[in-house]
Amino acid sequence: MKNRSNIKRYRLFLLIGILFAGFACSEKFFDEQAGERINPEDHFKSVIDLEISWLGAMAPLQDAMPRLIMLDGLRSDMMDVTPRADLYLKAINNQSFTLDNPYINGADLYKVIINVNEILANVDKVAQADRELDAFLLKQYKGALIGFRTWSYLNILKLYGTAALIPDNMTTLPENMKQTFLTREVMLDTLINQLKPHIFDNDAVTEYVEFMTMPYTNPKAVLGELYLEKNDYVNAADFLKKAIESYGDGTVQYKLDRTYTNEGWKNIFINSENGAIENISTVAFDFNESQPNPLTKWMLASDMFMVKPTSAVVDSFKTQMQLTGTLSDLARGIKVTYDTTSTGEAYISKYAIDKGEPYSADIIISRAADLHLLLAEALNRMGDSKTALIILNAGFNAESEKPAPYFSWSSGLGVRGRAYLQPKLAPDSINGAPITPIALTEYVEDLIIQERALELAFEGKRWFDLVRVAKRRGPQYLANKVAAKFSDPVKAQEIRTKLMNESNWYLPYKK
Repeated sequence: MKNRSNIKRYRLFLLIGILFAGFACSEKFFDEQAGERINPEDHFKSVIDLEISWLGAMAPLQDAMPRLIMLDGLRSDMMDVTPRADLYLKAINNQSFTLDNPYINGADLYKVIINVNEILANVDKVAQADRELDAFLLKQYKGALIGFRTWSYLNILKLYGTAALIPDNMTTLPENMKQTFLTREVMLDTLINQLKPHIFDNDAVTEYVEFMTMPYTNPKAVLGELYLEKNDYVNAADFLKKAIESYGDGTVQYKLDRTYTNEGWKNIFINSENGAIENISTVAFDFNESQPNPLTKWMLASDMFMVKPTSAVVDSFKTQMQLTGTLSDLARGIKVTYDTTSTGEAYISKYAIDKGEPYSADIIISRAADLHLLLAEALNRMGDSKTALIILNAGFNAESEKPAPYFSWSSGLGVRGRAYLQPKLAPDSINGAPITPIALTEYVEDLIIQERALELAFEGKRWFDLVRVAKRRGPQYLANKVAAKFSDPVKAQEIRTKLMNESNWYLPYKK
C-alpha cells in the first residue's frame, strides 16, 4: 500500500472559461466547469490550507504528464506504435498533428499556472493568520510555487515554441478574450527574471519546504534548465550544481549514492514519491483511489499495448558493457525499463515495476540523475569535458583527487558507475587525426545524450534533449535520429525531410 498524500482533484481555479483563444483542443478547456470550488476568503487561513491548495493546484498534472510522455516517446526515437494504437498515436508517430488530437492538448499545464497564481495571490494572507508561516518559510513557499509555475511555462514553451503569459489568477476575463503570446527567446528571459528574485542566496538552502508531502520542483534546477535552453552554459552549470547541493541542510545532496546501486536502481520507481534523496518531483497515482496511471495500460503487453520501445532503445540496453565484461545493462534494461512477451516482443515495463500495484506507478518529473546529466552537458559545453565525464561515469568517489568545487561530492557515484557499467571515454584522435576541441565537445555531448536516453527512458526527456542539441548542431541531428526508427526507407526519408524544418518541431495551435 502506498504511503502518501494522494493528489485529490480539488479545483482551485475560480475561473476556467475562455482563457487563451486558439490553443490546441482549447474548446474543452473553455467549456470545462470547476469541480470542488474553494472560496479564497474562507480557505487561506493556515499552512494546512496551503498544503491542500498545493495538492489541488497540481492535480491537472495527472492528465498532462501521461500525455507529455507519450508525445516525447513517439515524436523521438524511443517509442513506436503497435497495431493496437489509436489513430491519434499513429499520427504523432508520423509527426502529423491535427487540433483534435487529445494528446497534444496543453490546457492542463495552463491550469497549473492559474492555480499557482491563485495561491500566490493569497499566500500572504496565510502568513498574517498563521505564525507558523514565518518570513523564511514564506519565501520557501513562494520560491517553490514560482518554480513550479516556471516549470509549467517551460514545458509549454518546449512543446509549442511559444507561450501565453498569464499574469494573474484569472479572476476576470482577459480583454478581447485574448492572451499575450511571447516568443521562445522573450519567454525564457521573462521566466528567468520572474524566478531569480525567489532564489536563496545561500547555496545550501533549498526553496523546497521540506515537510510538505506534495509535488514540487527545485527552483534552482528549473533556473539551470532555463539557462541551458538559452545556451548560457556558465549560469546553467552554476544553478544546476547549486540545485544538487541544496537538499536539506547542505550536508545531504541530491547525489547518486549507493541507495539505488546496480539491481537496486529499479527501486527509484517503486513508491517513488517517497524516494526523497533521488526523486525531486513526482506526480502521484493510486489505483485504489481511482487515480490509475494510464501509461501502465497503454504500454503493457497484457493490456492495451498501444506503444512499444523501438529496436534502437532495446539494442542500446543490450550493448552496454558491465564492469564484469558482460554485455547488457542489467540494472536498467530488461525486466526493468522494458521486458519481453513469451513470443519475444518487447514492451515498456517501467511503469509496472511494482508488481503489487502495477497501475499505481508515479510519474517522476525530476530526479537526481536528470540534474547530474544536465550539469555534465553544461560543463562539457563550457570546455570542461573532464568533469563532465566524471559525472557521466564513476563519479567523484572514484577520483583520488577531487576538483575543489566538487570536494563535498566525494561519496557520490556517477551515472554509469551506479549501474555497474564500464566508463565511456573520449578518444585522443578521430580517424587518425588529433581530436579538435569542437569534435571533443560533440563527442562527449553524444555520450551524455545517449546516457540520458538510457537512464531516463520513457520519462518524457528524449524529444526535448534532441531539440535542444539540434538547435546547437543543426536540424539533421534530430531528423536523422528520429528517421532511423522507421524501417521503410520511404517513410524514413519523409520524416527526415519534415524534421529538417525547425517549424515542424513544435505542436500546432489555433491562431
